[in-house]
Amino acid sequence: MWTSRSRFTAIAAAMLAAACGGGGDDGPAPPPPPSLVKITMANQDSVVRASIASLLPFVSVPVLNASPSPERVTTAMPHGTTRGAGLNEFVRHSIAFATKPMPADVVRALTRYVGTETCAVSGTVTVTLDDNDESGSLSAGDSLTVAYVQCSEVAGSSVNGVMGMSLATVSISPTMQDITGAMSFQSLAMLDQGAGLTLNGGVGFRLTDTLLTNGIDSLGTYTVSGGLTAVATGGLADTFSYRVGYSVTERDFAPNMPGIATTEANSASGRFGSAALGGDLDLATLQPFKSSYITTEGDVYPTEGQMTATGLDNTRVSLTATKTSQVRMDVCDDGDGEWEATKMVDWDWLLP
Repeated sequence: MWTSRSRFTAIAAAMLAAACGGGGDDGPAPPPPPSLVKITMANQDSVVRASIASLLPFVSVPVLNASPSPERVTTAMPHGTTRGAGLNEFVRHSIAFATKPMPADVVRALTRYVGTETCAVSGTVTVTLDDNDESGSLSAGDSLTVAYVQCSEVAGSSVNGVMGMSLATVSISPTMQDITGAMSFQSLAMLDQGAGLTLNGGVGFRLTDTLLTNGIDSLGTYTVSGGLTAVATGGLADTFSYRVGYSVTERDFAPNMPGIATTEANSASGRFGSAALGGDLDLATLQPFKSSYITTEGDVYPTEGQMTATGLDNTRVSLTATKTSQVRMDVCDDGDGEWEATKMVDWDWLLP
């Protein structure tokens, strides 16, 4: 969504595990709650860059080629597009494999299907489907494991590592699919034009795709329910620790005919920690960041949307998209609810 030349600038490492102490008074004391960062004129730039970067592991990763089944709703998805669909694309890549007719080389043992495909540029992806109810199709209670081995679908990008999915609800028809469940990542490493992202941990998800007359409407929601950490490299060096309840939503419209705009809208809410800032921030999206384009030549910037990050003592910074390549920053560094300073910055600076 953000720019065509920088889909993400984060790398994740070190899983946060939710630990349970023993019962009774003799159990270990719970850790103190993470402290909020006080937002100041001196750190406002770092605050806004960290706030936006915290979304990127969810919405902007190297494109995966979904290879959709012709009879499914995913037929309308553009093949190999550079929409930067993030976790939506990982889910769709796995679901597409599981819903299409099994190729001849797929190995079936009892309720398990295992198949390997060659990625467009290089590498492989192996999908294991545990069909626990032996229904022969995706259904609630099934699980998927996707193992990428240096899988490159787009030159300069690759994916390596393992992603697991457990499905809670599944509803699939020729015009719609609605799937919920949980995703886990085991050293899922992504590389895109020199920037890296490795994920460990997990999220809950819901993904819906609806086939319309002129394209497909997709909605993906991802919520941290256990532990997830991201360590950013490239343009922004930082370690992000996502707290329980941190949530990102992405809504896309992808046309299936020329001359119709592709639209993307992203939002985030909840708390995350930044090692570089030395504490946490609370995000709230007042209006999703939305972009629209017909071609992907050049950079694509959000032209509407507003997000706030709140720190210690109700200090705040706000980001508001404009109709240009710039975004407006407003800062309140004393917690009185009034903006003390305003400036315009380039999206290119915000997302190096």
